[in-house]
Amino acid sequence: MNYPKFKVCVKCFTFNQAKYITDALNGFTMQQTDFPFVCCIVDDASTDGEQQVIMEYVQEHFDMSDASVSYRKETDYADITYAQHKANKNCYFAVLLLKENHYSQRKDKMPYLSEWRDNTEYEALCEGDDYWIHPKKLQMQVDFLDRNEEYVLACHRYKILDHELNRWKDTDGLDYLFKNKDGIKFGKGEKKVKAWLTKTLTLIYRKDAASEYYTEYNGNKRDTALNYFLLKQGKGYCFNEIMGVYRLNNGGICGKQPMLKKTMDGYLVWRDLFRYEQNRQTRCYYYNYYATLLLLTKGKILFEERVEVLKLISVPYFLVIKLINMLHRKFVVKFR
Repeated sequence: MNYPKFKVCVKCFTFNQAKYITDALNGFTMQQTDFPFVCCIVDDASTDGEQQVIMEYVQEHFDMSDASVSYRKETDYADITYAQHKANKNCYFAVLLLKENHYSQRKDKMPYLSEWRDNTEYEALCEGDDYWIHPKKLQMQVDFLDRNEEYVLACHRYKILDHELNRWKDTDGLDYLFKNKDGIKFGKGEKKVKAWLTKTLTLIYRKDAASEYYTEYNGNKRDTALNYFLLKQGKGYCFNEIMGVYRLNNGGICGKQPMLKKTMDGYLVWRDLFRYEQNRQTRCYYYNYYATLLLLTKGKILFEERVEVLKLISVPYFLVIKLINMLHRKFVVKFR
């Protein structure tokens, strides 16, 4: 089939988010752009009715008539629907309803997207429980990257919604960093920013800059690793605009997980990155997470990991750094 020249592929991997996925889909279709974009929505064999919610949304809002560009097909791995939005003619959906859960089998879903993704210039991310609230999000980010070749990614600020408690946080807690700036530059050649700016739902990047991550790296495939490989290729920019909502819920991958699990996940990501890269940056993060795990597990991690002398020697240093950072947050940031 002859597809439009999609400039952006929006990647939405989702599982058991039936209660939230409509917000994500609305965030995609509200985007006002001067270029065509395709949203690849991959449901990982949900068991809560999410696949039905997605298809009802497509049937209501997308042109599925015989005269349209839409089609449906079945493969051995998924039921696939492709269609153009009825009103927003630059918005296309490629919906893949997987027949088996791939996450539990550690099976890669990316090859399924090549039909729509391969010829795009940029890739944006949003998981099924988060959503966008600014209609110009994609346009603003693409315009910035088009004008600034030295930048490989753009992100933005966001609100936080605790779904179970029905409680909002108006911002991401980063007001002190921006201080009336239009945005923050970070990465190569820029001052180090001691904050996590690249939340998944905010991210768009040059697809080619992620090639090492997708084609060569076999370690833990989390967004931390993706951002690491992106920033090897260039700089990042964070807009001082709230353009999305990060939803905390018990079914999310990170949001409301126990601290020990979050720390262990981070530790495994940086362990794999260090073993792949063997450089100072990855070693520092790897050892830092190890020191945190020593505290959280009360030393049990010593008997679960292979012994690395340098890693053990580094523990006192990182524990002191943690104490300093804790005091800094308590007595300095609090009174800004």
